[in-house]
Amino acid sequence: MTKIGTTAALTVFTALTVLSVSLSAVQAQVSDAVREACARKANKVTPPLRAGEREAYITNCIADAAPAAGKSKKKRY
Repeated sequence: MTKIGTTAALTVFTALTVLSVSLSAVQAQVSDAVREACARKANKVTPPLRAGEREAYITNCIADAAPAAGKSKKKRY
């Protein structure tokens, strides 16, 4: 039973590590101007956001502004 719990915990930890590395790589590609614009936009949201909600709002704003990797428009002939 302990072996299964340890394996599951290691798998979850590995998945979270990969996810955080990929998210930080995307955020590193975004300019500071986009980050500041998203932070200003988050400050104007009513009702005021809590800390976690504000961070999520800014992250989603940055993701919307960042170019989608690997997705290109299909050419119509």
